[in-house]
Amino acid sequence: MKSLLNSFAFRLWALFAISGIFLSVTLGYYYNNKNYKILEKRANVGLEAMARSASLGIHVSLKSNNFQIIEETINQISKDNNYAFIALLEREDNGYKLFRCFPDSMGFNKPYHDSTTYYLKSSDFETDIINGKIILGTSKEESREQLKYLNRPIWQLTYIANFALLLLSAFFFILVTNPIRKASRFASELSKRNYNVELRGSNGKNEISVLNNSLITLKHNLVKQKETNDELLNNLNFEIEKQTEEIKVKSRLQKKLQENELKLKNSLVKEKELGVLKTSFVSMASHQFKTPLAVIQANAELYEMLANTGEIIEPKKSTKVTGRIIEAIGTMSNLIDEVLALGKVTSGNVAYTPENLDLVGFCEKLAEEFNAIQADGRSLDFVKEGHPIKLQLDPILLTHSLSNLISNAFKYSVGKENPQLRIHFKPKEVVLSVKDYGLGIPEEEHLKLFTPFFRANNVTDIKGSGLGLNIAKEYVEVNKGQISVKSKLGEGSCFEITFKR
Repeated sequence: MKSLLNSFAFRLWALFAISGIFLSVTLGYYYNNKNYKILEKRANVGLEAMARSASLGIHVSLKSNNFQIIEETINQISKDNNYAFIALLEREDNGYKLFRCFPDSMGFNKPYHDSTTYYLKSSDFETDIINGKIILGTSKEESREQLKYLNRPIWQLTYIANFALLLLSAFFFILVTNPIRKASRFASELSKRNYNVELRGSNGKNEISVLNNSLITLKHNLVKQKETNDELLNNLNFEIEKQTEEIKVKSRLQKKLQENELKLKNSLVKEKELGVLKTSFVSMASHQFKTPLAVIQANAELYEMLANTGEIIEPKKSTKVTGRIIEAIGTMSNLIDEVLALGKVTSGNVAYTPENLDLVGFCEKLAEEFNAIQADGRSLDFVKEGHPIKLQLDPILLTHSLSNLISNAFKYSVGKENPQLRIHFKPKEVVLSVKDYGLGIPEEEHLKLFTPFFRANNVTDIKGSGLGLNIAKEYVEVNKGQISVKSKLGEGSCFEITFKR
């Protein structure tokens, strides 16, 4: 229904039909009104003639007091169903009142006021007897019958014209509007690429037949073009997939080459690092192993000399010599342990076995162990802050890390205040710090501090391998923590180990 209302052909047909109906109704109304006016004019002319003759008759009747003439005249007029009447109205101060009505029977109905049923003619009337006016009237019934008779051909013509217009409109709708609607719907579906729609062609030579045949031809051309395009699209998709697969293969090869290149670079870096480590290790070993070996050799030779004298070696001298040898062996043993630990760290073979660790008890025990072996009378001050909790940590790795830091704190602060071990339980983390008031570290060497075999330039005269801090850092990171340092030359250092809660 909506598509029908939107059709231009339907609108044209509707405009044509409505215009025809409006024109026929207008003409019918025009001729009806014209005939009515003609009849009204003729009635008025008759009333004027009646008025003149009635006026004369009334004068005579009033003088002779005989109204028979007027009654006969009225009866003569009314015999053809005109229903004529004459009313004499006498003038009074407040208007008019009926003096006489002919025929008398109509006086009760007061027809002289009924302009709908009668044609009325009024004229002033003056005599010696009364002053007033005469109202003459004839019935409109005859005029209505005459009007119907006169209008009958017009309305018949109107009915015939409207019926013909209806037939013409139906033919117009069937032959023009409906075919155009179908062609329009067919074209609309083609524009939506719906090629399943059908339209019936014809062999006619009129414009609509030509239009339908053209649209059908257009559909066939579009279908062929679609098939061609689909074939081209399939070929294009095949080529795209082929190119995409080639790109993916190239991308995988490129990625593989990049990975291999990165592995090669990492291998070269590690090889360089190993080379540096080997060089550093040789340099360190030649220095660190040479000293204890020299001590062992010297004391062994001394012990041999004492034994060759043939005298019994005094226990005091024997203990002194053997003590030096044992100390040198311990130094070498610690050095070997550090080298082995570095090997594990470098190869990633560090064992990690966490457990629910009581940090306060752990630190108190560690502090007691270090305080028991200090020869200079100093001790490790232990401070704790916050509410203690337990953490999942590997105690062996933590022992190694803290022991290295505490040992360094004593070693590099001889003659200074007691080192301090502090544990601070914060809302989101736990911080273990080891602080000393000794030599401190030059600021420019802070970044190299955790490098294997590195030693600050202000501690070269103090025994050490340069491996302790590197191993401590690696063990802290295996324990899922972080280590940092704050140090000022000549004032001391503070190492902090941080674990998330």
